[in-house]
Amino acid sequence: MKNFYFFTGGYTEPAKMGSGEVVPGRCRGITCYAFDGETGRLTRLSVTPSVSNPSYILVHPDAPFLYCVNELKEYGGIPGSTVSAYEIVSKTGELALRSRQFTCGADACHLAFSPDKRYLMAANYSGGSLSVFPILGDYRLGHASCVLRHSGEGVNRERQEGPHPHQMLLSPDGKYVYVPDLGLDCLAGYRGDWEKGWLLPDEQLTILGIKGQGIRHGVFDRKGRHLYVMTEMACQVNVYEYEMESGCARLVQTISAMPKTCRPPSLGAAIRLHPKGKWLYASVRGSNHLAVFRIEEDGRLEQIQIQDSLGEIPRDFILSPDGEYLLAGNQDTDTICVFGINQENGKLSPLYAEKEACCVTVLAAWRNQ
Repeated sequence: MKNFYFFTGGYTEPAKMGSGEVVPGRCRGITCYAFDGETGRLTRLSVTPSVSNPSYILVHPDAPFLYCVNELKEYGGIPGSTVSAYEIVSKTGELALRSRQFTCGADACHLAFSPDKRYLMAANYSGGSLSVFPILGDYRLGHASCVLRHSGEGVNRERQEGPHPHQMLLSPDGKYVYVPDLGLDCLAGYRGDWEKGWLLPDEQLTILGIKGQGIRHGVFDRKGRHLYVMTEMACQVNVYEYEMESGCARLVQTISAMPKTCRPPSLGAAIRLHPKGKWLYASVRGSNHLAVFRIEEDGRLEQIQIQDSLGEIPRDFILSPDGEYLLAGNQDTDTICVFGINQENGKLSPLYAEKEACCVTVLAAWRNQ
């Protein structure tokens, strides 16, 4: 864990989410923390004031550049969100804005790279759309090379009145892109043309959820044989058998991420796979906990632990690159709670809480070379 830092972002402005949640909006910008791999403690190094609501961030793996969405309904009087490119200009994680582009949709909420890192993909939650941007030679962003919009609705008239793309998920071989859509209860399938920066819709690739679940985020296992999908409205995890060659998937299990005895109004949030590939983790807002699952030989899940997140609204969490720690951002109580991960059984133990981490909605790792 030497030289691994973490960036965080969040909401700088109060907002009411599509889920009905009221976000306090106390984030100061994009914060960089040094992480002590021996103790699990965080040290705040710098805060870069940002354009409003840097609610999701992504660090380039090969260059000192960071990209963030600005989750907005309009910017400069023009409807829609923006995506910003920052250069990391110091070893303390200070950032310098290098470019900004419109995402061509409102409330951008997620980013992902193309397999060759030549393009950046964005999902626009309220805009019902997705967009692709070329990453230029100096790592700035060019104008969108592709913009596509979903259409349709789900069974829940309040939450699924229209499409709500929530993530850009690349297949393990990089051939396909899946877009989990909370409004449509599916992962819309696309073929990637990475020469042109296009996504080509392919209905045969679309992966269906169960009506009313509210599909949110997914993650593939290490071998690319299974896909695990977190649902927001049902607080369930769907397990799919995945065929790498065809890009198609079959639902084989649905398992709850909730405690067996306590079921307060809750919303599923993030999902992550442990680097060893043995355990899966999910966060749930409202009940404010982390669910731990053991991955069986056949890819199915067994719930083995419910761990309190030690704060309110764990919208996002991240595993340290060595798999020794889990860091959970509690949005409404302004803390990052660090948990040790038992390397024998994958269970969590509380270690440390970083306070005054205001309104954290995303965490991203950065290797400070």
